[in-house]
Amino acid sequence: MLDFLNPWMLAGLAGLALPVIAHLLSRRKFDVVHWGAMQFLELSRTTRRRVRLEELLLLLLRMAMVGLIAIALARPWLSGSVASLFSTRPACDVVIVIDSSYSTDWAGDGRTPHLTARAWSRSLLDALAPGDAAGLVDSREAPQPVLESLTQDFRLIHTAAEELPAPTASGRLSESILKAFQLSSAGTNLSRHIVVVTDGQAQAWQGIDDHFQLQLDELHEQATVPPELWIVNTRAQHATPVNHSVDRLELSREVTVADFPIRIRTKIRNSGGKAVSTLLTHLEIDGQRLAEQSRSVRVHPGGEAQVEFEHRFRTPGCHRVTVAIDADNLTADDRSDAVVEVAAALPVLMIDGSPHPDPTRSETFFARLALSPPNNPAPWISVRVVSASEFRADSIGAAQVVVLANVASLTGTQTEALTTFVADGGGLAITLGDQIKPAWYNEFLFADGTGLLPASIVEFRKAPQTPEQNEPPPPVTIDSDSLRLPWTSRFQAGSDDGFLSARFTNWYQLQEVEKRRKLSGPDLASDERPDGSRRSTAKDNSTNRTNPPDAVVAATLSTGDSLIVQRKFGRGEVAVFASTLDADWSTLPAKPDYVEFLHELIFRLASSRSPRNLDVGTPIVMPIPRGESAADWLALSPRSEELDIVTAGNELQPLLRIDAVSTPGVYRLRHRGAAADQRANAATSSDELFVANANRDESDLTPLTDERWTELTAEGRFRLIEAPSDLFGAVREESARVEIWFGLLLIFVLFLIGEVLLTRRLVQGGHSYGPDAVV
Repeated sequence: MLDFLNPWMLAGLAGLALPVIAHLLSRRKFDVVHWGAMQFLELSRTTRRRVRLEELLLLLLRMAMVGLIAIALARPWLSGSVASLFSTRPACDVVIVIDSSYSTDWAGDGRTPHLTARAWSRSLLDALAPGDAAGLVDSREAPQPVLESLTQDFRLIHTAAEELPAPTASGRLSESILKAFQLSSAGTNLSRHIVVVTDGQAQAWQGIDDHFQLQLDELHEQATVPPELWIVNTRAQHATPVNHSVDRLELSREVTVADFPIRIRTKIRNSGGKAVSTLLTHLEIDGQRLAEQSRSVRVHPGGEAQVEFEHRFRTPGCHRVTVAIDADNLTADDRSDAVVEVAAALPVLMIDGSPHPDPTRSETFFARLALSPPNNPAPWISVRVVSASEFRADSIGAAQVVVLANVASLTGTQTEALTTFVADGGGLAITLGDQIKPAWYNEFLFADGTGLLPASIVEFRKAPQTPEQNEPPPPVTIDSDSLRLPWTSRFQAGSDDGFLSARFTNWYQLQEVEKRRKLSGPDLASDERPDGSRRSTAKDNSTNRTNPPDAVVAATLSTGDSLIVQRKFGRGEVAVFASTLDADWSTLPAKPDYVEFLHELIFRLASSRSPRNLDVGTPIVMPIPRGESAADWLALSPRSEELDIVTAGNELQPLLRIDAVSTPGVYRLRHRGAAADQRANAATSSDELFVANANRDESDLTPLTDERWTELTAEGRFRLIEAPSDLFGAVREESARVEIWFGLLLIFVLFLIGEVLLTRRLVQGGHSYGPDAVV
């Protein structure tokens, strides 16, 4: 097969017309004058025919020389059996993809697959010859080439392979192979290869599906020289290694106050085992293991067991919470971290929609009493109350949560203030009652699913009063099975203290929103209404990295109606309670759990202001005081590397943003004033902590099955090799490739010599200036 590396250079074949044009333009017209002696100078017919043939040959030689130059610049190459007769080992472009997912850190064989992969890569680099080029792709959560392009300085690749960080997170092999294709496509050699060095874990290859195979086929068709794909399995055993792991932590709240209990829950998994495992789990606070907080759990093979701890923090600040098990052969998943923010007191603003001269009859009386009792000089939650008519944008102040309690409606300015507050990370609780105007809520707060309200208000409902068959109707209570979220599970049957026995006489039926548009900040569009009010809705913002989730039902009544619906809005969160805060519509305020329920709700909404526990790849965002900027802060990665910080937000609410969140672990933000007298990598009590969590599916070390290997190697898409020498020895005969441009240049030189000799012959013969001369 004949193909070209630079096919666009074939456009130079248009130059074949240049010798012809030059010949036509150089022909001269002479006036013929007959005189007597002319007959003795005329050429014979035979000589004239020979001259014409030589002139034609000269024209063809010049055209052939132009064509040879154009074809040689296009770098033609031959492949197949013919090429194998002339080629030895062609120069190669090799891109190595090293699987750096945390499963490759398994040390059951004495040497981790990741270390074996690095050693294998060194052996391959040592086998390369002058003229070869190499590249390296580190396959982890965010795959990246270690060098921007292929290089012939293999020492750079050697050094990069040795300095690869320890395996972390998930290895995205599909994305890594595509990155390797990009590197390979910029190569210059005719033999190109992508070598994936992996531990053969099934999880890492889940992205290599039919859709990805179609992508590969398209890339092969588009590539001038498609690379060969190879797989090296650094863990050849077929049995699934035994591994115990700790799942991601679930916190009852991310924001709390001192001496208030917080629950930490997670799952312990046993994969690959054939017997029940008894594991000791430990709770650590800020790196210190609590001896009294160790639990023994039994985990069945291929199963999981839930473990839960409770802890009270004594001091304000950010605290790192860790659940760990004893180390096994894969230490990366033997612990899981989370961050809890402990505040001295949480500021809350309540907007009373039904104020009364008698405070005991106001809408917020019971809630304020539960959150900030008058006999407590240092309550966990500091409550301020304003009436709906008094509420202005500056009323929010330092409040982290606003409670809208049975407010009939708001003005456009008030609605916009709340929308901006929540979009910037604040929490909003909306409780209903007899004062509200459902039509206004649906039009201005729900706004077809784009506003603050996470559910539309359908209709007013009352508990059944009519007896059925002389039996009193069952009371309307809260359904225990609906309390599945971390902050509501505390009130499930068996652990509640009156929460489930509270009776509801009135409520509104809610219809939660199923989908909503993106929102990343207070980018608002206000629609003016005939009555002068405005509806504020959130515009789409393409800079938002993730789609906000759908509304979540946190609790339902025994009738099946939703009682609490919550949803993210911008960086904040909103929850709507279908009944009242006071005792008009339920007996909940009279139950002991009422106090803890309000605290859990407030703490849950406050956690959204600056999320501390994120997924890998999600930017870290933190509010900072006015007048400060990124230059005032220092950001450190889990490996104590200094990270770039970007100033975001606006003048009223400046923010810090860190985009390089590619490694799981604990990130620290430290004010440079506090860091002046301390080492950069030393943790301090004033650090702002964040945790990036990785996907825990890598903990299942199940290897690829024989059937899966067969699928991967079908039709020669991937081929298995063991030693670096196999990379070159296993190249099929029809894949041998040899460039022929050098031969074309030799032919060009020969044609050039012939052209010079032929031109000289014509000149010396005196025929270069006749009517038919070729110049």
